[in-house]
Amino acid sequence: MSLTGGCQCGAVRYAIEGEPLGFARCHCTDCQRQSGSAFGLSLYCVAEEVSWQGDLATFESVAESGNRVQRRFCSKCGVRMYHDGGGDYISIKAGTLDPGHELEPRAEIWTDSALPWVPLIEGVPRYERQPPDQMELRTAWTAWRRGQTLAFYDENAADYAAYSDATEAHPRLARWIDTLPEGARVLDLGCGTGWAAAQIGRAGFDVRAMDGSRGLAEEALQRHGIEVEIVDFAELSEKAAFEAVWAFFSLQHAPRDRMPDHLRRIWEATTPGARLFLGLKEGTGSLRDENGRLYTFYGEAEIARRLEHGGFEIVKVDRGTGRGFDGQPSDNLYVEAVRG
Repeated sequence: MSLTGGCQCGAVRYAIEGEPLGFARCHCTDCQRQSGSAFGLSLYCVAEEVSWQGDLATFESVAESGNRVQRRFCSKCGVRMYHDGGGDYISIKAGTLDPGHELEPRAEIWTDSALPWVPLIEGVPRYERQPPDQMELRTAWTAWRRGQTLAFYDENAADYAAYSDATEAHPRLARWIDTLPEGARVLDLGCGTGWAAAQIGRAGFDVRAMDGSRGLAEEALQRHGIEVEIVDFAELSEKAAFEAVWAFFSLQHAPRDRMPDHLRRIWEATTPGARLFLGLKEGTGSLRDENGRLYTFYGEAEIARRLEHGGFEIVKVDRGTGRGFDGQPSDNLYVEAVRG
């Protein structure tokens, strides 16, 4: 599910290759003027993850926030395309997105100049003026987007279990288990239907299974007798509780900007020398598939750098191919690392 858009006359087109960082309705008077309406729609994206075609002109000014902003627009029809305020993102004017994206703003900003007849969105962060930073705004967006992925697994748990559940011992897991110390406490993070947790338990290890999907947790209990703790990656709070973590194609569903925090939490949850196994799809950027699931792709150099920054050292990288629930082929990375 790619995000694309363009101007009114079609001379300018763009494609968003990565997962957006956030989405807000902006009620500042600048956005009211440039949109000719009650508010502007701001989709925050990493500039390098958006490709453009066509000629863009620039109007530079000082925003109500006091920041100098480059406002880019189509040189032919004049439609505003995006703003660049010099931060770690650009603000795409989301009214230019092609139909069918199903995105919803998850923040309200500059509400002190909102028109009185415009009702504000319930249950999202609100800021009277410019937010001091985007942390809360991005967290709310990530939670909503992750909810789309979890909704797929909750609603299709039985069908997904029939596709993914391993009836025989998985050879990669078996080889990894052989590297673990006797009696190791193991976390199956993003355990899905629980097949890996069951295999780890049969090997004699103390295993805990965590996943964000209640539907998959029910399948794990029915199929393998595995009691799954319903935990989001960002809620992992254990300290020095595990000697090993198995994260088999689970962290691929997290936005790229969340990976450092997830690795920090895994580091804190493990003991020195703990073993970590990651299954990831190989590539660049990110996308949402036809089922609404987020996939974040990694190359070997990037994941090595992120693991090193997170306090882990890679000891082995394998590659393979696979085919997903949606039938799409993939190139995969299998990464083994040790906690420092």
